Amino acid sequence: MSLFKNKNEVAIMVDGGYLPREVTIKAGKPATFTFTRVSDAGCVDEIIFNGEKRALPIGVPVSFDFMPEAGEHVWTCGMQMASGKYIAK
Repeated sequence: MSLFKNKNEVAIMVDGGYLPREVTIKAGKPATFTFTRVSDAGCVDEIIFNGEKRALPIGVPVSFDFMPEAGEHVWTCGMQMASGKYIAK
C-alpha cells in the first residue's frame, strides 16, 4: 500500500485467495484498490467489493476507485467463500 499525494493505493494479488487479506487505509482520502488474478485457483473469478460485483479475468488488473468511510469493510469472491477486508481509520 502507498499513500502518495493523500491517496490510498492498494494492490491485491488474487491466487485462490487475496494477498494481502487485510489492509488498513486512511478514511476520507481517495482510494484505489487494484485486484490482479494470477491463477485459476479457487472460486475467485468474481469479486464483490463495496457492493459492486465484477469479473476478475486472469492477468487483467481490475481497479475500484472510492472514498473510504471509517470502519471495517469486507470484500468477497462472487460465491462469498473467499474474503478479505480493509479497515479505514
